Amino acid sequence: MKRVYTPTKKKTILIVDDDQIVVHLYQENLLGRGFKVEVATDGAQAMRVLQQGGINLVILDLCLPRTNGVELLGEIRAEYPSSALPVIVCSNSYLGRQAREAEAAGATKLLSKSENSPAEMANLISQLLGGHAQPGKENEVIAGAPVPNELLATFLDQSREALARLRIGYLALARAEEVGLRVAELVEMHERTHTLAGAATVLDFGKIAQLANGVEALLIELREKPKKITASAVNTLGHAIDMLVHLTDEATVSSLQGLGTPRILVVDDEVISREAICSALSRAKLAAVSLGDPLAAEQLLKEEHFDLIFLDVEMPGKSGLDLCLGLREMPQNRSTPVVFVTAHSDFGTQARSVLSGGKDFIVKPFILVELAVKALTWLCRQSLQPQSAEVSQSTPVPTASLDAGLQLAKSAELSVH
Repeated sequence: MKRVYTPTKKKTILIVDDDQIVVHLYQENLLGRGFKVEVATDGAQAMRVLQQGGINLVILDLCLPRTNGVELLGEIRAEYPSSALPVIVCSNSYLGRQAREAEAAGATKLLSKSENSPAEMANLISQLLGGHAQPGKENEVIAGAPVPNELLATFLDQSREALARLRIGYLALARAEEVGLRVAELVEMHERTHTLAGAATVLDFGKIAQLANGVEALLIELREKPKKITASAVNTLGHAIDMLVHLTDEATVSSLQGLGTPRILVVDDEVISREAICSALSRAKLAAVSLGDPLAAEQLLKEEHFDLIFLDVEMPGKSGLDLCLGLREMPQNRSTPVVFVTAHSDFGTQARSVLSGGKDFIVKPFILVELAVKALTWLCRQSLQPQSAEVSQSTPVPTASLDAGLQLAKSAELSVH
């Protein structure tokens, strides 16, 4: 039997999130609108607060590391129908399936964490609750206002600690041989990344937020589908973690800005493969020029600059390896990172890709979110350094990441991708 829900006169919001910075910013905006705020850090605590009564709306983070957000939403709806209790669900923009499941489970509103500031959230809540609160109260944090120094310091301290633990977890993941141990490490790594991604997102910290959200989505994908824990995915994780460390070490103006609209070229004679790459990039809000003819791509590269290139290795007319060799002589793109997309995972293909000027590669069939993270990592690297061949060539792949990937490949009897 469903519980009869009788709201009190005082409008109270329950925030279900474990990130202190996220909760702080939401709370400040909601208090500024005249709301009361309750906080729960996991599903069990959230249900206890709801059962005490008096909650008028719930903000639920769908990606809590130790709580299945969709199942929690189902529990809430079993007790409180959508007509009585609005539930705003915040999700990682990479996780389309999870968002669809939440919609089916009864979410009142689905929001991407990266597309809604705390002030915008407060506006939405006011609308859903019938315009109860007036905007512009003293406690409200205005969208676009400078981040207070103490909040920035808290974020940096929190992020450095999370990333240090994340690196330890990454090395443990690479060395683990049992599936259960790998999944356990992924859960721990997700917990660290979730904190970083959530805080960076609500603070609108550009590249850090973009990359951290991608890493969180990849960790969730691997945790839910352990068969996808390949050496390729682990290496991609390692490179991305190294880049997050670099971005947060000093938190410069550049690292706190977004990537803008980088130019990406995808060259593959297989239509399905091209569409898969472009679909993966779209998850990271990136767009690409897509070509199936390597000769047409060669002409385009002579005329226009790109920030990142994905190349198929084997193509009719001109192989990706030959195309890469040629573009290293083109002033427009001699330092542009090239990621090879190949069906071959052997060391010979790796060696040839490096000798031809490639920076990285990913093996078909690839995980869509893995390719998105790989793209974000290289674009962040490019955006933080001068566009010159000398600087590009002096930026090596992180040794720790390669070592860890090799260890995983050995333990799982996989070829390094």
